[in-house]
Amino acid sequence: MASSGIPATESAVGADADAATESAGAAGRSRSAGPGSTRSARPVNPKLVLLLVCVAQFVLLVDDTIVNVALPTIGDDLDFTESSLSWVTNAYFLTFGGFLLIGGGLADLLGRRRLFGISLVMFVLASAVCGIAPNSAVLIGARAAQGIAGALLSPAALAILLATFREPAERARALGTWAALTGLGAATGLLLGGALVEWTHWRWIFLINLPVGALTLLALPKVIGPDDREAVRRVPDFAGAAIGTAAVLTLVYTVVETDTHPWSSTRTLLGLGIAAVLAIGFAVRQRYAAEPLLPRALLRMRHLVLADVLVLVAAGGLFAMFFFLTLYMQRIQGWSPMETGLSFLPFSVGMGLGAAVSTKLIANRGPLLPVSVGPAVAAGGMWLMSRLDAHSSYTGHLMPALVVTGLGLGVAFVAIIHTATGGAGEGEGGVASAMVTTCQQIGAAIGIAVLVTVATNHTKDRVKSGVVQQDAVVDGFSRAFEIQAGLMGAAALLGIVVGVATARHHAARKEAGSDPLSGLT
Repeated sequence: MASSGIPATESAVGADADAATESAGAAGRSRSAGPGSTRSARPVNPKLVLLLVCVAQFVLLVDDTIVNVALPTIGDDLDFTESSLSWVTNAYFLTFGGFLLIGGGLADLLGRRRLFGISLVMFVLASAVCGIAPNSAVLIGARAAQGIAGALLSPAALAILLATFREPAERARALGTWAALTGLGAATGLLLGGALVEWTHWRWIFLINLPVGALTLLALPKVIGPDDREAVRRVPDFAGAAIGTAAVLTLVYTVVETDTHPWSSTRTLLGLGIAAVLAIGFAVRQRYAAEPLLPRALLRMRHLVLADVLVLVAAGGLFAMFFFLTLYMQRIQGWSPMETGLSFLPFSVGMGLGAAVSTKLIANRGPLLPVSVGPAVAAGGMWLMSRLDAHSSYTGHLMPALVVTGLGLGVAFVAIIHTATGGAGEGEGGVASAMVTTCQQIGAAIGIAVLVTVATNHTKDRVKSGVVQQDAVVDGFSRAFEIQAGLMGAAALLGIVVGVATARHHAARKEAGSDPLSGLT
C-alpha cells in the first residue's frame, strides 16, 4: 500500500504490525494528522463531538424501524399492494447496505466533516420528499435516496468518532455509547413512530428529520474542526466499489423478492448466481488494485473480519425481531401504534443496561466474555418469544423476553463494534466503520426477507392443515423467532472465536512491545 496506510503513530488504536503497514507509518509520522483529520487550531470538545455524531447515527437507526408501525396507514393512504408495502422498509435497507463501501471510501478521500455535512443535507432533502410523497412510487424512491444518504453519513460519523477518541479508555466509552444506539435507536423508532402516527399524521415520521437535521448542520462547524486539506489522502478504488455495490444490491434484492419468487425459481437462482459472480469479481479487484477499497492491513486482522461477520449474523436476528413483534402486537393483540411503541421500552432499558455492563467488562477483562455471553443471553430472550401465542400476556411473557433480549444485545454489540473498529488507523476509519455498518444493514435486510418467507410459508401450511388463521399466523411468527434464536446462538459460538482471536492478536502485539491496549479492542 501507499504511504496512506495505517500510520505507526496510530498503534494506540491497534494498528496491524505487518511490515508494509509499519513502513507506511514512518511516512505517516511526518504529518500532524491523518487523512481528513478533524484536528484544528482551536480545541475540540470531545463530548460535543460524540453528541453530534451520535445524534446523526441515532436518526439513521430510528429510520430503520420508525415506519414499521405506520405501514398499515401508509398502505391505505397511498394504495400500496400487500407485496409492494414491504419496499417502504426494504428500499432503505437495500441502498443503505449497498452503498456503504462507497461511503467509507469517500469519508477517507473527501474528509470526514465535509462528507458528514454533504450527506446530512442529502438525508434531510430525501426525508422531505418522503413526507410529501403523493404516491407509492415516489415514497419508495425517496426511501432509497434516504438509504444512499445514510450510507455516506454513517461511516463519516463513526470515522469522526474514531479520530476524536484515541485513548483506549475514552474510545471504549465512546464506542459503548455508539453501539448502544443500535438497539435503542431501533426501539425508539417504534415508539416515536407510534406516537406520531397516533397523534399527528404518518408523514411526520419523515418530516421530523428536518428540524433535527437542520440543528445538527448548524452545530457542525462549531463542534467539529475542519478537515486537514493538506493531508495526502488515499484515493479509494471506486471501480471496485461499483462492483461490490452491485454485488450487494443484487444479493439483497434477490433475497427480498423471494416472497414472490421462491428460492428454487429460475429468477432467484439467476440473481444469486449474478451476485456470486460480482462478489468474486470484487474480491479479485481488491487483490490486485493499487489502492484497494478494503485496506489489506485491515483484512489481515482476523479478529476484525470475524467481528464483521458476527455483526451480519446478529443484525439478521435483531431487526427481524422488531418486524415480527410489531405485527404480533398490532394484528394479533390489537394494540394501537402508540401502545406498540411503548411496549418496546423494556427492550431499550435492557439494551442500555447491557451496554453499560459491557463497557466495564471490556475495560477490565477484554471482549471475550461480552462478545460470547451477550448473544447467548439474547438467544434465550428470542426463544422466549417463540413461545408466544395469541393469548400471551404482556407482563408475564412478552416483557421478560424483551428485557432479556435487550440486555444480551446491549452486552454483545458494544464489544462487537469495539472489536470491529479497534484495529483501524485514522486514515482507514471510514472504511472500517463502513464494513461494520454494511454488515449490519445487509444482515437486517436479508434477515427480514428470509424470515418473512419462512413465516409466510409456515402459516400457509398450518392453514392448509386446518389451523385457525390467527393461530396459524402466530405459529409462523414463532417459527421465525425460533430461527432468530438459532442465529443468536450461532453468533454466541462465533463470539468465542472472535474473543479468542482478539486476545491472541493483542498478546502478540504486547510481546512485540507495540500494543498498549492490553486487549481492550
